[in-house]
Amino acid sequence: MSQSPIRLAVFLFLSCFYMEIVFKLSVETLHNGSSFVFLALFSLCVGLVVSGIISLLPKKAVQILIPFYLGFLFLIFVVEFLVYRQFKVAYDINTILNAATDALGGFGADIRRLIFCFDGISHITLFLLPLILWFVLRERIIGQLPKKDIWRGRTRWDVYFSLAHLAGGVFCYGAALFLILCCGLHKDIYTNQYNFEAAVMEFGLGEGLCLDIRNLASSKTSAPVFESMEVEFVQGTAGTSLDDPLAGKKMETGTPFKSTKTAQEGEPVTPVVYGQSVASVDFAALAAAGGNCADIDAYVSTLTPSNQNAYTGAFEGKNLILICAEAFSGFLIDQELTPTLYRLSTKGINFNDYYQQSIAGTTGGEYQLLFGLIPTSGGSSIKEITQNGTHTNIGALLNDKGYFGMAFHNSTYTYYDRHETHTKLGYSGGYMGVGNGLEELISPKWPASDLELMQATLPMYIDKQPFDVYYMTVSGHSVYTFGNNDMSRENRDAVDAWCAKNNLSYTEPVCAYIAANLELEKAVDYLVETLEEKGIADDTVICIAPDHFPYGLDSDASLGNMPYLSELYGYPVNTYEERDRSRAIIWCGALEDNEPIIVDTPASSVDILPTLCNLFGVEWDSRLYVGRDVLSDALPLVFFGNYDWKTDLGHYSASKNIFTPTDENAVIPEDYIKQISSMVRNKMTFSKSVLSYDYYTHVYDVPSESE
Repeated sequence: MSQSPIRLAVFLFLSCFYMEIVFKLSVETLHNGSSFVFLALFSLCVGLVVSGIISLLPKKAVQILIPFYLGFLFLIFVVEFLVYRQFKVAYDINTILNAATDALGGFGADIRRLIFCFDGISHITLFLLPLILWFVLRERIIGQLPKKDIWRGRTRWDVYFSLAHLAGGVFCYGAALFLILCCGLHKDIYTNQYNFEAAVMEFGLGEGLCLDIRNLASSKTSAPVFESMEVEFVQGTAGTSLDDPLAGKKMETGTPFKSTKTAQEGEPVTPVVYGQSVASVDFAALAAAGGNCADIDAYVSTLTPSNQNAYTGAFEGKNLILICAEAFSGFLIDQELTPTLYRLSTKGINFNDYYQQSIAGTTGGEYQLLFGLIPTSGGSSIKEITQNGTHTNIGALLNDKGYFGMAFHNSTYTYYDRHETHTKLGYSGGYMGVGNGLEELISPKWPASDLELMQATLPMYIDKQPFDVYYMTVSGHSVYTFGNNDMSRENRDAVDAWCAKNNLSYTEPVCAYIAANLELEKAVDYLVETLEEKGIADDTVICIAPDHFPYGLDSDASLGNMPYLSELYGYPVNTYEERDRSRAIIWCGALEDNEPIIVDTPASSVDILPTLCNLFGVEWDSRLYVGRDVLSDALPLVFFGNYDWKTDLGHYSASKNIFTPTDENAVIPEDYIKQISSMVRNKMTFSKSVLSYDYYTHVYDVPSESE
């Protein structure tokens, strides 16, 4: 019996395991020991199965197929490695396919920088090593295989041995599944809390991709499964339920900025009774009618809407300027260096515990801000939700109220297919970027100037009130060096002077990052100044939120090893919660006449849209968003792509199954962790279902009760 199948199996196993180890050690700092067991078992499965199949082929076929197989592995690992180096997260198949063409065309310089440096070249060489060894050792590995025919020259024991390889591969896969599912080792990540990045880190890139393919297939074929709430009372204060969770919410506000009648002394005060934030759709009836969306309708029908409040409709009729700020961080806001951003963040609605979940880069951040959902289809989420038009985003809702709207982006207008998606956001005046008109109005710099963007576009809408405008900015884009970033170079003197005055010693990447974002400060200052000169600052709302954390600060880092991001934040960045913490701004000139509205409870990017819907008094249904109106009685809940979550009572790590209370003396209700985790899984399932079943079209194509 030939020894070649054994040598081939060992070589393929070691090749796969080696690439997984190199990838894991390159992109992960805080290792989990059990994950190396899974890497070995899944790699051994691949080695045995592939060798079992290929060893039955003639030698000539093996000589051709193995290099293709190793080359395919090399390509997958290198692409994901470069993606992680650039974005600091693992990208699922949808996101990579959606961004591939744009990345090659729009950020070729960044890609070349990642490849043609010591880190890039060394890792590419490491991933290429199995293919090199194959050409060196192939005769020793497969020298005894028959040259031309599958069966000639083989005994039946050779065939049995190859089949044994296949059986061994199945056994290894079964052993891995047993450890995962039966022994409870990361069972949730593999099943109901699947997250691509978590799966890659725990089970390896190969198995992570297999799970992603399974997830993509099941999202199109399987009915959504929502978990029932077995325990009603889960909030931190006795007598408070999931249906009425305000007691745990610590929101301090000044006098509501809507005019109210003051009761005279001795006059009885009638408590204000607020309605609910709902649309006139009977979801229970929809569920009873059946159809593809019946399970989703049934889930929505069980949810209790949030209540309206003293701020409902406070911005009704006012203008809106919504800004998704590239790589913006609340940690760069300084009273002296960024006085306008400081003013807007402290004299409006103050988000003191805000998070921007980084799941699918810029387009994922836009999706969260525009639609109040988690981008479960990665980089293709906006493309999927806009295929049949939009119904729930602020552009469409204000357009229904007769607003004039426009969307702008001061980079290539086709990037991420924005020329197809952003024309469907409900902005009546259309979408403009570099390539369909904006290039004639701003300088050809990289990154482009946000100040020039505002100067060029403000005249297009300022006299068309009420207006609703959306900006996707770019000045804060990496790379953060004074040699390669036009915005960093342009604002360097201001940052240097500020550092010198305050005796600060930031490294060059952090200084360059701050300098690049000073262009946003200048842009917002121009907006506010012009609005005040026009006399409409009190009638205009400015909302600013980041698209993702500044992932470009650290070129070869991961959680636990982000020195420049940690330098900017002022603390070590070791978790998603620590990494994604930032700041959002909702400001209106009229707010400055009162005490600021302070939101101390956890909030995130998916909460911005529901909050704006409430403030602008549009008809919306709070059950159709996974975020919340932060001024309402809704449960304060922030959750991340890996199913970690945070409430006012504490933070829960799903991978470690550890809950850390905000107050060590607080009494945590029974089954609190179980119930909130179930809520998070339902919200993720709902986000996925909206895309898989075009759910919003289903809802809004149904005539309302008033029709």
